Amino acid sequence: RGRNEVLRTALTPQAHSALSRGLEEVSSPQKESPKSMSKEVNLRSFLESDWVSNFLDVDTLEGFEIPEQVANGQMHDKKKASTRGKEAMSELISESKAIVKEYSALLNEPFGAFCESQRKWAETDAVRDREYEGDLLVKRLSSKHRTDASESNRSVVAQFALASQRMATIQRLINDPWDLLKRWEVSTHTDLLYRRILLSPNYCFTNHANASYELALGKDREAYQKEEISRQEREKEKEIELALRVAVVPYEESVEEEVEEDDGERESSDGFFGWVEMEGVEATLDRSHLSEDEAGVEVKDDTIDETAEESDWDEIDAAETESTSDPFAWARKFLWSQGEHPLQNFENVAIVSVQTFIEGVVLLTTHSIYFHQTGDVIDVMTKEKIDAEGKKPKQNRRWKLNQMTDVHGRRYMMKAQGLELFFSDMQGLFLKFNGVKDRDLFHSKLRSNCKVPLLRSFKSLNPRTVFKKSMLTDLWIKRRISNFQYIMALNLMAGRTFNDICQYPVFPWILNDYQSETLDLNDPSIYRDLSKPVGALNPDRLAMLIERYNDLDGFPEEQKFLYGSHYSSPGVVLHYMLRQEPFTSMHIALQSGRFDCPDRLFFDLAGCWRSCLTSTSDVKELIPEFFTCPEIFTNTNNFPLGETQDNKQISNVRLPPWAKGSPHEFIRIHRLALESEYVSRHLHHWIDLIFGYKQRGPASSAAHNVFHYYSYEGSVDLDKITDEIERKAIEGHIQNFGQTPSQLITKLPHPERSAKEKQSVATFESLRTGDLKVHTPAKQFGGPKSPCGAIISLHAIGDSVFVLHSDFTFCSYKLNATRNNALPVQIKADKCRTLENGSVVTHVDSDKQSTEQRSHLMLNSDSFVLTMGGNYRAADHGADSSLLLMSCDAFENIIRVHSIESLQLQQSVSGGHRGRINCIQVSEDGALMVTGGDDATCRVWVVEHDSLATAITDGYVSSLGLEEDEITCAHVLFGHVSPITCVAICSKLDVVISGSEDGSICIHNIRSGKFVRSLHVDAAKKEVKDSCARNNGITPQKLAIHMDGSFIAYFNDGTLMVITINGQRICKADVGEKINAMLICHESEALITGGELGSVRVRTLHDLTVQCSLNIKKYGPITTLALTSDPNFLCVGSSNGFLSVVFRNVK
Repeated sequence: RGRNEVLRTALTPQAHSALSRGLEEVSSPQKESPKSMSKEVNLRSFLESDWVSNFLDVDTLEGFEIPEQVANGQMHDKKKASTRGKEAMSELISESKAIVKEYSALLNEPFGAFCESQRKWAETDAVRDREYEGDLLVKRLSSKHRTDASESNRSVVAQFALASQRMATIQRLINDPWDLLKRWEVSTHTDLLYRRILLSPNYCFTNHANASYELALGKDREAYQKEEISRQEREKEKEIELALRVAVVPYEESVEEEVEEDDGERESSDGFFGWVEMEGVEATLDRSHLSEDEAGVEVKDDTIDETAEESDWDEIDAAETESTSDPFAWARKFLWSQGEHPLQNFENVAIVSVQTFIEGVVLLTTHSIYFHQTGDVIDVMTKEKIDAEGKKPKQNRRWKLNQMTDVHGRRYMMKAQGLELFFSDMQGLFLKFNGVKDRDLFHSKLRSNCKVPLLRSFKSLNPRTVFKKSMLTDLWIKRRISNFQYIMALNLMAGRTFNDICQYPVFPWILNDYQSETLDLNDPSIYRDLSKPVGALNPDRLAMLIERYNDLDGFPEEQKFLYGSHYSSPGVVLHYMLRQEPFTSMHIALQSGRFDCPDRLFFDLAGCWRSCLTSTSDVKELIPEFFTCPEIFTNTNNFPLGETQDNKQISNVRLPPWAKGSPHEFIRIHRLALESEYVSRHLHHWIDLIFGYKQRGPASSAAHNVFHYYSYEGSVDLDKITDEIERKAIEGHIQNFGQTPSQLITKLPHPERSAKEKQSVATFESLRTGDLKVHTPAKQFGGPKSPCGAIISLHAIGDSVFVLHSDFTFCSYKLNATRNNALPVQIKADKCRTLENGSVVTHVDSDKQSTEQRSHLMLNSDSFVLTMGGNYRAADHGADSSLLLMSCDAFENIIRVHSIESLQLQQSVSGGHRGRINCIQVSEDGALMVTGGDDATCRVWVVEHDSLATAITDGYVSSLGLEEDEITCAHVLFGHVSPITCVAICSKLDVVISGSEDGSICIHNIRSGKFVRSLHVDAAKKEVKDSCARNNGITPQKLAIHMDGSFIAYFNDGTLMVITINGQRICKADVGEKINAMLICHESEALITGGELGSVRVRTLHDLTVQCSLNIKKYGPITTLALTSDPNFLCVGSSNGFLSVVFRNVK
């Protein structure tokens, strides 16, 4: 009954009624069903009742859910249910929540206690120490990871740089002939006369825009202003800090007492100054406390790390042992020659160049010199690393001894510890050894144990001994060598070199007239007094210098000096060479990253000469480039040289009026002045001052030629100076303020040059109309009545003239000079023979073309050359047994070699060209030959000189198998894209020049085979452009090279042009005829041409003006020319077969 009342109260009436009915149905007896089924039936009946099926909804009230059966004040049959059910459920939910809360609190209490205990434990010193150790370990591991990653990245970068450099080199070699945007610099190698004329490509060009003096000065001002503001701020801070320290001193002492008495009281202190001071104390204590643990930890960890590293290093050593057990493994990475073995290893050797200083190890073997770089590349001007970040890998290098030609002893820092080695390609290698003993040991082993077939220098390294044995003085006195050659030879023997800017070659001022419009080289007044040093040329200045000299009381007598500066120093060289790299960069480095003040730069030649005459600190002489390299006067790279104080922009050097504004004209006249009669007769005085007995001693004082004590050889031994500061000061003086060359002559004056002999027959110099005459002997092998045909090739050797006719009849004549002014030469017929295997004509006849057309392809003067090969000597002229006739067969692509003595075919060599050979030329020394073919390539050949062939032949050509007995192919020259039309070769300049049908003219080095540049002449503007022709060039037909670094080109449109090998046009002329032959008379500076009009024309080289013309057209067109030597006679071959001799008409 009680439960029923509760249900009635808690449920709605409807729900209670339904529940009651359901229970009644279940509780009523089921007679028909068995007992086992009564429970299941009752349950099914209850589930089907209204109580289960009709009350399914749930209401949400006041935050909790209430089923619809629960009484919640519902209305049913107009009766309202009670709210007792709702209230009961609410109480039940509240009680449940309280139970859950209490249960959660009971659970959280021990967990919170556990967390608190853990927190307190984490704040203990032991745990902090562990954390600190962990941090150190993490930092160490991360640092090691970063280091390893950095090293790995650096290795990858280095390998990538090497690969990129190699790829760039390959691309450069491929693209060089077609590279349109090139910059140039002074070459690192010379020609055979030790001149640096040909510029080299500059692949690391920079315009130095940031080095402008005005810009750098502005930066300096800005930096100075910033520094001044910063300095003032620092001074204020120092004043404030000092005042604060004075104010804090008493409190500081009390704080220290408190610290000693009670740390707890110290921790509770406050106040600004006290906080600052206490923070410092706490920090100090913390660091000292941690340092003990840290020290222990670091020692332990470092020991572990070192052990690990040693283990790794041992593994690396083990891995490297196989490759480094040989101490010369780094050298064996090169391909060694058969039988090559090491001789000596030299430590602490340095390569000295004009711009850098590189230390390393040198290994000398029987066949090569190997260099292993161990130090950084040092800039000689700043003494700093060029590659400060170490991005460029250190390199190993090799030089083959079969290419070595000369060895000269050199000084470095006034000590005879250097050698300069020269090679067949005229590259110079300056090696500085670790003392004189190592230098001499290297030289001794090089001489006695190495294979150096081309070595021609003397065994002695002593400059005076070399000078005495050279016999160059006799050659100069007899006028067998020029003044330039002799001065350059004296420089080389006296230790001067292009590889050391401190010992650069020195040349004299020649002229003193830089104001006149014209210059008469026969006028002695235009020349400088060569018997006096530059400092003594001005008497007034000399008096001032002598007075200063006498006032040097504090100096020992041997250390007194008249001139504080020197005539040759790094500053002098950079002053002159400012406009050409690498000297531009060196000048900027010397001036702390900028160009010097514009008013101090070299911009006016006359002003430079005035300074040398008036300034007490300017006594400089000249350098070789003043006679060879016009580019030093032009700002071709447009460097920002600035403006002078009078607002004049500096670019090119202002030249004397007589130079007509042309650097090339200045060089030409200056060179002629150096070779003039006045200079020839007085040059020995200047030699006495620089290299001779007036360099030192009483004669030097008498000639007012006394320079600073440290500039002389042997004046100081740096190895004996123990004071580091003093030694550095003396080294700086030696490197920056000039060094006097080694003294070659100590007692006697240098002999004077012999007077110029009056020649019975003058040369082709200063000709006028009517000065030339022609002699055509009646008795000849050829002529219009002879079957020999036209003369196609003409060669003059000594007193013999060799003539080849179109039917391959080979004739020889003898020339004898007479004293008869009317006829100074006699021609006598000697021999007439037929050239063996002259069957080219049969090849011609077998072609469908006419004989004349095919003969034009083959039978011309460019198809034959005469040489003595590598055995060529001036004294052997006329020795027929040594002469070889080379010819190119255009139809069979072969080169034939005939002996002049027997005219037998000695050799027939494949020319190597893919197509016919169009032209052939031989060098002036007879050892080198060049051919040009239809395959757009040229080939350089060595004639009867096995050692030279081995030295200069590159690997690619060796692989072609073109080596023969008489001639050897050394290089294949690329750069053209159309058939070659003409070639020219000059051994002394070390250049080959070739022209092709599309108008391009390529210049290569002979001995290295390297491409230098490509030119073409624009057909419309007749301008020389530094690029390959592209359908707008004029085809060159003839080329001839002059020794001064220019060449003459004749083009198919009748234009004659003089161009420098550096691509500058000097002059041009329209010849008005087809030229068949042209040659240069070097002694007379004249160009001689002959062509279809049958006239011999002599032109001046510098402007191509016709000096004289001789008409011999009655013999038909001129086909070939040849010039005899001493005296000069011009042999002329004509189309009718006659040989004529042209000479000067002496009245």
